[in-house]
Amino acid sequence: MRLAVELGYSGRMSEENVAVVRGMWEAFLRNDFEASLGAIDPDVEWDGTNLPDGKVSRGLDAVIEHLTSWAEMWESWEIELEDVVDAGGDRVIAFIRERGRSKTGLVMHERHSELYVVSNGRVVYRKGFSDADEALVEADLR
Repeated sequence: MRLAVELGYSGRMSEENVAVVRGMWEAFLRNDFEASLGAIDPDVEWDGTNLPDGKVSRGLDAVIEHLTSWAEMWESWEIELEDVVDAGGDRVIAFIRERGRSKTGLVMHERHSELYVVSNGRVVYRKGFSDADEALVEADLR
């Protein structure tokens, strides 16, 4: 804690970063896509390589494309935000549970995570993880 005090770290910025990610998710879940996208930097790096056809892309159009193509796969799709936690510095992890049935009959019920980097009150980086614990490992928390 002494090092944190010497660096002037109070934890306040981390709380604000958690609030940005939580607010983004809550807006998305209530279908307020304008507010959700407003929490994302226009030049965001969006890493979806955890998906079979996923890729790393950049910008709000890439976010919209990623979400649209994912949503279009499902006949039924439910998302629950389980938790949003401080991962140290400018990093935040969201834990998500998804359930659905694809148009081809695949049933999904999984818990996964996403690692975000927040700068100046906006998400500048996102990486998805199919195994929820992988984000903890990536953030050196496990």
